[in-house]
Amino acid sequence: MSFTFDPYKIANRDVSKADDFLVTNPTAIQEMKSYWSKLPRFSGVPKRSDVDPSAMGTLLEDSFILERVAPGVARVRVAGQNIAKLVGVEPRGLPITSFFLPKARSAISGYIEMAFNGPNMVELSLEAPKGRSQPKLDGKMLLLPLRDDQGDVARVIGVFVMSGRRGVGTRRFELALNQTPRIDPVIRLSAINGGNAGRFRQNLNTQVKLSEAKNIPALRLVVSSP
Repeated sequence: MSFTFDPYKIANRDVSKADDFLVTNPTAIQEMKSYWSKLPRFSGVPKRSDVDPSAMGTLLEDSFILERVAPGVARVRVAGQNIAKLVGVEPRGLPITSFFLPKARSAISGYIEMAFNGPNMVELSLEAPKGRSQPKLDGKMLLLPLRDDQGDVARVIGVFVMSGRRGVGTRRFELALNQTPRIDPVIRLSAINGGNAGRFRQNLNTQVKLSEAKNIPALRLVVSSP
């Protein structure tokens, strides 16, 4: 997959003159869900190789693909230019948790594992706290599982969108505690043969208990109807 990516000369720019642009795409979450849901399925989960950038249009600017490298750790394989501008660094190769404040990283790792191990569709409400020359930002991150060439759920495609003025310097994010994360088991989003539903539900319940043990805040299952 080849995202159009322009690091906009990050290394050479003066952060005191950073673009204070409006970061918003209110339809990106639904656009990505729609695109992902129409991809061919292999045991309920689309393959990474079936992702076609040419069919994604402007959605590319807010999109990313992650690779699972260890439990709770996923690095950015590719990312759109809006994400690079938002976080203020070249994101490729970085763990996705580096986009977040230290206090939020354990919880984010837990949700990443839910996306891979459910597999689940994960939608998180985020915010970037207000700081000097940095207005508060509100936004969302969507995680959708993909299978790699070996058939393992080891990739995630998603979007990262924010609304508000970016302000000066790099931005880091945290979970919005007044918003409940949405966790949709993929088993409920696509028919899978045999008796796998009970196994997937048992796995999901186990993940929830582990997340609660790690003090991941405000977790509640919101399951889509078949």
